[in-house]
Amino acid sequence: MDPLSEVLADVRIRDAMFVRTQLGGQGALRVGQAGQPCFHLVTAGRVWLHPAPAEPAVALQTGDVAFFPQGGPHVLSAQPVLAAPSPDAADLLQHWREAAGAGASTVSSGGAAGGVWSGRTLSGRMHIEGVAEAWLWGGLPPWLTLQWEGRGLPGWLVIGLAYLEQELGRESLARQAVIDRLGDILFIQSLRTYLHGPGALPPGWLMGLKDGMVSRVLGAMHREPARAWQLAELAKVGCVSRSVLAERFTQLLGMPPLAYLTSLRMQLAGRRLRQSGAPVAEVARSVGYQSSAAFAQAFKRAFGCSPREHRAGARA
Repeated sequence: MDPLSEVLADVRIRDAMFVRTQLGGQGALRVGQAGQPCFHLVTAGRVWLHPAPAEPAVALQTGDVAFFPQGGPHVLSAQPVLAAPSPDAADLLQHWREAAGAGASTVSSGGAAGGVWSGRTLSGRMHIEGVAEAWLWGGLPPWLTLQWEGRGLPGWLVIGLAYLEQELGRESLARQAVIDRLGDILFIQSLRTYLHGPGALPPGWLMGLKDGMVSRVLGAMHREPARAWQLAELAKVGCVSRSVLAERFTQLLGMPPLAYLTSLRMQLAGRRLRQSGAPVAEVARSVGYQSSAAFAQAFKRAFGCSPREHRAGARA
């Protein structure tokens, strides 16, 4: 597989919740601290995104997407300048909670001029699980947008949105499972589009994926995390010297290659401890540790507790 596929192989969307919004006049909808990734896809008209108090509003047109990887607070409005905040303004967090396990409701704010709303969105919140989650948020800014600027919507978005709307509009067996799988595809496709974009990325593994040499090394480590990798072997994978690999990898990811490998192994181990009943020694071997004592020491440095305490806490 290519490096991005290797890194995202175990990423899964879980418990995706959606609401439809309608904005007009001086209408606005706020999102408090969501605590989970959330997004807004403009399905008609234009919506203004206010990502933070000190940042200018961003105009989003039909098909544009705003994504908040860490679920930070923000506002959607029908106007570029927010009216005086209302203490009873609708918070989408509450509507997302109410949407859990049900069809997407519609939230309106402001008024429709002549029966036409200024903008509509499909807004969602989800949980993203998988070992890559530990690095994803460090590799993305607090918020980002995908904007097509009059080029027309890409086919993957048109098809995905139509399929998602179909599932949201009916009760059917495995409905949530289908929605979550659609979320997987739309998330990965959006991430791929973002990676191919011209904008600069902050240090992190997403920036590493844009670098051919570093991406090959990342793919190898994610493909065989239990292998006893040495810097010289990884340098061969990247087709460079050890010094060049160490410098470039650290520059792009903020840590040396073998430190990243240890972090990857600990995240894998933590997930397996939470999700399986395998003995600690077996989990240790699965991530490249033949000594349970060495594994326990590395695990405690990463998580601040022993493997058994981590598993007990997850069950609790």
